[in-house]
Amino acid sequence: MPRAKIGRIPAEDYYDERQRRWVWLFPRIDRKMSADQIVDLDTFCQIIFSHSVKRRGVAKAIIEAFVESKKPMYLRELQYKVLERIKVSSQTLSDTYKAMLKSGMLEKKYRNDPTYISRQFSNRLRDLAQYWDNYLIAKKLVPSQ
Repeated sequence: MPRAKIGRIPAEDYYDERQRRWVWLFPRIDRKMSADQIVDLDTFCQIIFSHSVKRRGVAKAIIEAFVESKKPMYLRELQYKVLERIKVSSQTLSDTYKAMLKSGMLEKKYRNDPTYISRQFSNRLRDLAQYWDNYLIAKKLVPSQ
């Protein structure tokens, strides 16, 4: 009797395979897209989630939900507000939410606390950019400024 499959993956291995291909943020710094100043949330989400149009829309809806409510929210509240705006699966919403948490765009102090938008995200990006500049200068790949 043939084994059950989910897509091309055997059913027993599906969740292991899914965990292996975990969802992350992949910012793609593209000269055409980021040469001009980023002026809207669509462009920002397009840079952050360059690999998935669905997750781009979910991220935008999550950010807009936080902006409208102006308070920390639990995932259940957030799910209700996001699914009101756009039609996506709960799994896509959950994956996008987790990717935003892991990247630092969203924060929560403890496991059972509500989530809020991180005020540290931009500082972390600046620190990362500063490290990269210093690294390239230290390795003499670019002239010091």
